[in-house]
Amino acid sequence: MQQTHTSILLCSVFILMILIGCASHDVTSTKDYNQFAIKAAQAGLWNEAIFRWKQVVSIDPNNAAAHNNLGVGYEAMGKIAEAKSAYQRATELDPNSKYYRINYRRCRLHIRRSGLESENISDESLEEPEND
Repeated sequence: MQQTHTSILLCSVFILMILIGCASHDVTSTKDYNQFAIKAAQAGLWNEAIFRWKQVVSIDPNNAAAHNNLGVGYEAMGKIAEAKSAYQRATELDPNSKYYRINYRRCRLHIRRSGLESENISDESLEEPEND
């Protein structure tokens, strides 16, 4: 009986240590994931790059660059609707980034021209927002 309680306690401590280790993500890991994703993308390994950028976004949901990069990855894989969502989130997080706005606008134009989305995007919504 004593041995069973000890085994359960040790198992619980082990699981707790694993969970604490998994929860202790820091900025360094997001930088590492991002660098790995960029190298994977440069090698044409888009699934791997997307996987890594998703990890960055899960750790830091407000990382505009990761959302933009995720959009690039999705677009490269032909997942245009997902790319549009990722670009949109990047522009929401950093509306002053010209690059994010250009990617988002270009993706929406692609959707409109290809008829991938039945949603009618007005010409006004395709223009860049003014920066105040």
